[in-house]
Amino acid sequence: MWTSKTRSKKAAEKKRKRAARKGSPSQLRRAFKIGDRVRVIDVSADLKDAGYDKTRAAAREMRTAELFEFCVGREFEIRGFQKGFVELEVSRDPSVRRKFGNGHTIWIEPQFLQRLAGKKRL
Repeated sequence: MWTSKTRSKKAAEKKRKRAARKGSPSQLRRAFKIGDRVRVIDVSADLKDAGYDKTRAAAREMRTAELFEFCVGREFEIRGFQKGFVELEVSRDPSVRRKFGNGHTIWIEPQFLQRLAGKKRL
């Protein structure tokens, strides 16, 4: 004979009250959605350091700090989320493409983004 497990109301209330960790993927997905337009309003302090690209070989080749600084104030579309970061494909912007070439994607913390609008309708 099959019987269902009864759940207490207290357990359901307790589960509802839990908040997602700040920066967790579920928290990010509530604030931002794939396809949303966002503006980069700032970059992290280590990328503002003038010697960042000079001290790291990979950063020097890709001009990482320069790319992030160039993106401040520009608008991009969200492509994805991973481990507390938001993915922006910046090479779709013509000015970024002119200066840095094709195929550039940046992963940035959500506190450096301002949501502008939802998905573009086709």
